[in-house]
Amino acid sequence: MINKINKRQLIGISLITLYLSTGMILTSCSDELNALPSQSKVDGNLVVDQKSAIVALNGIYYSYALCGTDNYGVKSTACARWYGAIPADFAGVYIYYQGAYMLESHPASYLASYSSYFWQPLYGTVNAANAVIEQVSQSPDSYYQGTKKQEILGEAHGMRALAFFDLLRYFGYSWDINSPYGILLRTDKSTATTLTLGRSSVKDTYEQIIADLDYAIENAPTENEHCYISKWAAKGLKARVLVQRGQGSDYQDAASLCADIIANGPFALEDNYADIFHRKGIASQEVILGIQPKENQTDVYEAYYYRGSAQWLPTDNFVALFDGDPRFQQLFTQVLTDQVGFREDGSYYFYQEVTNVFMKNVDPQNIAANDVEESQYLLRLSEVYLLRAEALARTGNLGEAKELLKTVLSKSGIEDFSAVDAASTETEVLQQIFNEDLRNLASECGLEHNLMLRFPESIVLQFAPAYADKQDNVFGIPTDEFKYNNVLTEADQNPGFSVSE
Repeated sequence: MINKINKRQLIGISLITLYLSTGMILTSCSDELNALPSQSKVDGNLVVDQKSAIVALNGIYYSYALCGTDNYGVKSTACARWYGAIPADFAGVYIYYQGAYMLESHPASYLASYSSYFWQPLYGTVNAANAVIEQVSQSPDSYYQGTKKQEILGEAHGMRALAFFDLLRYFGYSWDINSPYGILLRTDKSTATTLTLGRSSVKDTYEQIIADLDYAIENAPTENEHCYISKWAAKGLKARVLVQRGQGSDYQDAASLCADIIANGPFALEDNYADIFHRKGIASQEVILGIQPKENQTDVYEAYYYRGSAQWLPTDNFVALFDGDPRFQQLFTQVLTDQVGFREDGSYYFYQEVTNVFMKNVDPQNIAANDVEESQYLLRLSEVYLLRAEALARTGNLGEAKELLKTVLSKSGIEDFSAVDAASTETEVLQQIFNEDLRNLASECGLEHNLMLRFPESIVLQFAPAYADKQDNVFGIPTDEFKYNNVLTEADQNPGFSVSE
């Protein structure tokens, strides 16, 4: 069956001969994204016309979706685990049922051991984007129809910005504009000479991300399918980055971008919150940007409910946010879950316990009939409303901020707005926005982690005490990077981490 992303894949059929002649064996491009070039396949001279440029562009999206084959040989995406469940665990929303990750307490040993799982694929996406930018920029304008060349470049810049921002929030001190702990700003395709690169500051990292997004706003298609970068998606991502940076006119600029999307974009809030996930998926009119590489995959569902057993259990603090919220009945169910206990001698044992399970991507009451569980969301209109509300609250416009928040809440079936109405100070309004951010956006591309890094500590630490020490909120740069990048020194490693195994 061909879904939205497959429409673009169809153009690759005519290129099979080209890739075979260069030694790249492809399977059918009509039914799976895995047939598209990964970041390792956008090297060399692949752009020979508009069609090949689009296939190379698809390689960026393929890389970001973390497409691959799971332990049972099922071709799937790992984005649900690495962009959804694990960051939510890190932010105190989930606890892994066996305690195997234990990221909610931010232990340095775990942050070091899992760092490469984020670093390598994200820089793979960066490299894929760099290759497309280089090759398309250098290719003749005659290859392309109309504005297609600039649109392809706009999408590539937008995806590079997305990967850079992910790297900054997981590896950099994104909360401190004056910190030297930014990321490695690789803006050239990786070669033996470009791999050796020093670390940029947080300030320079933000500037590069925003420059890429500005390019995407100027050049990406105005209309695009929900699984590709559009001008609207670039505007929303820029608003997210500006609110995270929070310098100078950032809040005002973010509020203006959000207002533009709300007033002029082709999106609308869903009247029934659960429809976004359980019924409509990426086709929802609320989705601005998402990941849906192939239908009938299993990884999103099984990232949370693997082989019939719940994998990620919501914390008490997260469940408490849904007290009196109609979404509790839609998104939570109780199941008999395997648990691990530890004896005094350090040995462990298994037992079962009835627990709440958060099943946002799968209808908990009708799992078998659910047919949109592969949808993963990078940007929704609800976040745009909440970003504008936050930006306005931080600049003193509490009244409009509260009205925006109530609009979002009303789409969840909430009729009692007394808690929002009672909020009279900036901190109190931000508390209400923070609560809805968590309820509404949980398990979506690690947005919980963003909240913990930018909201006031008086709010954050009530929910996730592990964020008390800022330097414990990032992963260490993988030790392999220091082996092969001789420009980096021990001083470039994040404090608390080693440069060697």
